[in-house]
Amino acid sequence: MIRFELMSITLLICALQGVLLAGLLWRSRANRVANRWLALLILAMVALITPFIIGYAGFYDRWPWLSFAPFSYTLAFGPLLYLYTLSLVDQPPRQVWPHFAPVALQFAAYALVFPFPLETKNAWTSLAHAPLIDPLLETATLVSLAAYGLASWQRYRRYRRWLDDNRTDGADFDPGWIRNFLVALLGVAIIWAGFMLAKALDPARDYADQFALYLIFAALVLYLGTAGWRYAATDFPLPAPPAAAPEPPPPGKDWTAQGALWLARVKAEQLWRDPDLTLSALARILGTNTSYLSRGLGAASGENFNAVVNRYRVEEVQRMLASSGETRDLLTLAFEAGFNSKASFNRAFRDLAGMSPSAWRLKSQKNEAD
Repeated sequence: MIRFELMSITLLICALQGVLLAGLLWRSRANRVANRWLALLILAMVALITPFIIGYAGFYDRWPWLSFAPFSYTLAFGPLLYLYTLSLVDQPPRQVWPHFAPVALQFAAYALVFPFPLETKNAWTSLAHAPLIDPLLETATLVSLAAYGLASWQRYRRYRRWLDDNRTDGADFDPGWIRNFLVALLGVAIIWAGFMLAKALDPARDYADQFALYLIFAALVLYLGTAGWRYAATDFPLPAPPAAAPEPPPPGKDWTAQGALWLARVKAEQLWRDPDLTLSALARILGTNTSYLSRGLGAASGENFNAVVNRYRVEEVQRMLASSGETRDLLTLAFEAGFNSKASFNRAFRDLAGMSPSAWRLKSQKNEAD
């Protein structure tokens, strides 16, 4: 008898919500490629949950021939995660199909058996699938998640370094969402491995004992969908394609002295006031390239481009706040100093001044009163 009760209804609601969110991501015009990879990841997780939705409702008891229906695409989780990350903050690889060769084999392991009579399926399960194929696929899934998760983390860290080295508004484009969902997937993978181990130690465990695991997957589906949709239209700046290597600098060049000259010009001409200033734009103004400019700024100040420019801006805001009678709001002062958003202003001020802008204003007012 088919009966949707608490377990099946709970997973079904989450799955339907996941399908809806995946549809919205698929139709999103911004970041189209990245959002479609994320939509496919969500749908692959919904597919993983589906056998348990219908299983708890009694479908397999009513129609046992549904066994081996190809719902499992776990070997796609890692590649989809990696391609989403690349498409969001970098350039995806030219060829993506090699990443999905393992999941094609996983699909075949179920789809080729699905049409056979139930008796044949049961015999195959006892002979090969349960003792060999299923453990192999589960282990391969965890290995794939670990490898692709690590690669995605490295891409994320590389992008964060690029933001810090090349832009002063990195706080507006910090893809912390990528870090968060990588941590979430790591947590789920660890829990998943625990359930696999429990099943190996106690083969008598049945699908009812797996409910907590698939409830966690359902929660992950909702998290990926809602958080992914929140950032679906964020226009992350992308690194420019690699340029030709600059000519080697003259031997023995004094980078500290050269960097000091560049810093003096940045300060004298107040180039830091340009809210759209980037490392490449500043290099063009100073008549050099980004590699030399980064090296000179680092040698002269011990800081990267982001810290150098934002330090001038923060000092300007502090100077204005120290002026008696300054009553303009903090955001107005921030924009006048060259910041282009509240988030980048607050983060830079806290990093460089050790306190929030409002706390600094209160401190300045108190010192003036004393």
